[in-house]
Amino acid sequence: MTASSNEPLPATRLPIYRNAFDFERLIREFPLPDVFEQTVWRWSPERIRALQEERFLRIVEVGWKNPFYRRRWSAAGLAPGDIRSLDDIVKLPTYNSDDVKESLEARPPFGDFHDVDIADLPARGPLKMQTSGGTTGAPRPTLFDAWAWEAQAVIGARALYIQGARPGDVIQIPMTASLANAGWLSYKGCHDFLGMLPLTTGSGVVTSSRQQLEIARRFGTSIWHCFPEYLIRLAQASQDELGRDVRDLKTKFLRTYLGPDLDGSLRRELEERWGCPAYDAYGTNEISAGAFECQARDGLHFMEDSVYMEILDPETGQPVAPGERGNLVATVFFRTLPPIIRYNLRDLGRLAHSGRCACGSHFRRMDHFLGRSDAMVKLRGVNIYPMACLPAVRSDARTTGEWLCVVERVDVAGVPRDEMDVHVEVRRDAASRDGLREALEKRLKDDLGVVVRVRLVDEGALAELANTNGREGKPRRLLDRRPAFQPQQGQP
Repeated sequence: MTASSNEPLPATRLPIYRNAFDFERLIREFPLPDVFEQTVWRWSPERIRALQEERFLRIVEVGWKNPFYRRRWSAAGLAPGDIRSLDDIVKLPTYNSDDVKESLEARPPFGDFHDVDIADLPARGPLKMQTSGGTTGAPRPTLFDAWAWEAQAVIGARALYIQGARPGDVIQIPMTASLANAGWLSYKGCHDFLGMLPLTTGSGVVTSSRQQLEIARRFGTSIWHCFPEYLIRLAQASQDELGRDVRDLKTKFLRTYLGPDLDGSLRRELEERWGCPAYDAYGTNEISAGAFECQARDGLHFMEDSVYMEILDPETGQPVAPGERGNLVATVFFRTLPPIIRYNLRDLGRLAHSGRCACGSHFRRMDHFLGRSDAMVKLRGVNIYPMACLPAVRSDARTTGEWLCVVERVDVAGVPRDEMDVHVEVRRDAASRDGLREALEKRLKDDLGVVVRVRLVDEGALAELANTNGREGKPRRLLDRRPAFQPQQGQP
């Protein structure tokens, strides 16, 4: 018998991906980009809330079957049936990456958080593993079953569609398809659910900046998706290495991660260099595309039908008033392996708008990502977030816009004291450094509320320490050299 004969073939016993989920059900629950834009995106707040409540109660049922949540919820005095509506979400305890780490250590390699062991993998169907960036320790694994892997791609494609991506667009993705999630999410969303051509060039280490630009010119890249620091580097490389203005590429738009760009200086620099709109986004490997800007660019819309976001006070854990800064806490509706229920991301944000946007959507909007609450440094009683240095550093055109906060414990007349230096790169073509340090120190004092020292360094000097040279991963903005913050022997 051959595969080309008319005789029937035996059924496979392998866990084939296409049989692992119901595609028609998936796109009913999470409509495809153009359908989404005409329907759920434009629903009333009441209808959105009803959908969230239905999905929340469903995911809480899943949580009770998971040993990680069952243990934590029972310890909080809860029992199945106590959570009856979305209003009851505040009764559930939050958790953070430290709790996940404990779970992983107690039951390696995936923890009871996943409730999966290596021996279980064949029975669980095809799985994909992504990890955190490891900015707060060893990278944490997050498994995706086929449903979650497809759902996150649909959700990512929707955001691009709202921003203006269409079939036939060519998107260049200078993020390596590694254990980090962003490159995969972008590729799969564009390829599977938007009819776009993704150019998966990888980071600047995989494909040099010069090659990135040559590929873009050859194949007509119309959209870029990567971090802003590398987009600026590409614009510089286009001029310095190719002698061409990057605006000649006629880019349609940039999808990026602006961070706490509250004064708009980073966006302005990107748009001036590239000659096109730059759209902000927010996400993590656990929640995928959690929030994104529409074309109105008046806040980042939460992806309300897939992730329910709360903003809680970092100290009390209670909800903050609209406009106040707090920790982003996520409950994900499309995940069951693992379920994500009240995960304190320890990323800072604030609710900017809850009314109808100019784009027509009632999806709530947050301000830019404001940094990490666990990267806070307390100097002389003042809480300092390194990402809050961005507006000051970019306030003078002589800087490259790159910086690194270095914290050390020093001895002042026999008394230990924490001090922070802000290392700031100065452009090679800066005519003079006169007054720059003093101006930056004054602006930082005004912005941070405490005196810090500025140390001016040459362009490129921070590339390795701050991870701003086109390598994979987010830029690093804090180097804490205090003894209590150094890894202990045997720890990562």
